[in-house]
Amino acid sequence: MDAPNTPANDQTTPPADANPPAQIQEVGSSEDVKDWEAEAKKWQHFSKKHEANWQKVSKELADLQRAGMTDAERALEEAREQGRQEVRTSTVTERAQLKLEAAAAKAGVDLAPVSGLLDTSKFIANGDVNDAAINEFVAGFSGAAPKAPKFAQGLGIGPQSDSRAPGQLTREQMNRLSPREIAQARKDGRLDALMRGQI
Repeated sequence: MDAPNTPANDQTTPPADANPPAQIQEVGSSEDVKDWEAEAKKWQHFSKKHEANWQKVSKELADLQRAGMTDAERALEEAREQGRQEVRTSTVTERAQLKLEAAAAKAGVDLAPVSGLLDTSKFIANGDVNDAAINEFVAGFSGAAPKAPKFAQGLGIGPQSDSRAPGQLTREQMNRLSPREIAQARKDGRLDALMRGQI
């Protein structure tokens, strides 16, 4: 049996939405981007203008303060400024030296023979370290022959060992030597393989 048709009432029918959802605008349209770029340029212009004004006013203030100083105060301020300049120069020079050493080590170049002759002020431009000049300088040396190892390589240890080295004495030969001859053989390096346990 079919269910009787019942009239719709407020309890069974959902209410119609009086405020349909608004259409979502697409974010990042070309007009919005142009507006933001224009706004950014405007504020960048203001920033530069205010910075220039601040520098101008700061200079004027410093000039006024300097004009009102006594000779002793002026001399003291000049000494302080000279000290600050010397500290800046020495710091930049030290950084240039460190960067030069690091670039040389990275390229496998040994600058020790010429380190006393180097003028690190040549690697400073506009009050800062000139990395391009350092790299160019080091590149001029990196094409040279590879540097020799600092330490002796033929120590006779591991894969470098050669128990067949000429003049090495065996234990039997050493037992037949006098203490003086043993000392001389050791000094000459003829007991090296025996002392390392290779013979």
